[in-house]
Amino acid sequence: MDLVLIFRVVLLAVVQGIAEFLPISSSGHLLILGRFFEMPDVFLLTILLHFGTLFSVLFFFMSELSEVFLHRQRAIALVIVGTIPTVLIAFTIQKYFPQFESSRLTAGICFLLTGLMLVTILRRCSRTESEEYYEKIAYEEEGVEPPVMKTIENTTWFDAIFIGIAQGFAVFPGLSRSGSTISAGVLRRLKNQWAAEFSFYLSIPVIAGGAILEILKQFKEVGRENLASLFQLDSYFAIYLGGAFVSFVVGYVALFSLMQMLKAGKLHYFAIWLFFVGAATLAWTGYDHWEQIVRTVNSWRGL
Repeated sequence: MDLVLIFRVVLLAVVQGIAEFLPISSSGHLLILGRFFEMPDVFLLTILLHFGTLFSVLFFFMSELSEVFLHRQRAIALVIVGTIPTVLIAFTIQKYFPQFESSRLTAGICFLLTGLMLVTILRRCSRTESEEYYEKIAYEEEGVEPPVMKTIENTTWFDAIFIGIAQGFAVFPGLSRSGSTISAGVLRRLKNQWAAEFSFYLSIPVIAGGAILEILKQFKEVGRENLASLFQLDSYFAIYLGGAFVSFVVGYVALFSLMQMLKAGKLHYFAIWLFFVGAATLAWTGYDHWEQIVRTVNSWRGL
């Protein structure tokens, strides 16, 4: 039994399950973790881990999704509208700027941007009753009605597009998908609970589509005749399948934790970790490229 492989698979599964839903960026953490432990990119494991987190969303929101499909089809239309700009933006970035997807520098900067987003936008979710009271008084003194917090019934198509755009840019490693979409929803005055639900409804086609795109990418690289070899049930398949189960369980717990922290107005606490890991990533990148940085600075001095 390959204990090192088991450790790596479980580690990747735990990080995938936690970071896919909590606002800390799974792509950024998996990039840094893979570089640090020099982990190879295993196609079948990647697919299974993504499907593990996909099923955790479906299972967690099972009753809500049943209600949506049976009685609230407007939510399906909003998801479709929101997914369109996500696909267009993500496709453009991956096609024309693929270097950003594997860049530690990009990840470090985006970790810091996500942390800044949490302490500025999602901090609004933790307003105290007195802050909400004085905000209401301010609107009354100005003689205007306070903005109506939106639910599924009055969320507009523009709201869906705006949130979809935010999700599209989350293809950059370190820029949290859940943090970006929930923040976009808060900016559009969606109720906290609905902003989180809509964020994860949007994640369903994105996670599934990402797995399909990975399959198509591999299909292009290895060719039609060798594609079946990617799915061969080798001796490691049971370990990979166990990793998928771990990502499912951890993803479900992460979803539950996120919803509880959203209700308590504490999502911005994750900014502390993001500022730390962002600074550490930039320092690590700078250390590895120190000689190049010195040469660049010296060339500037010579100008």
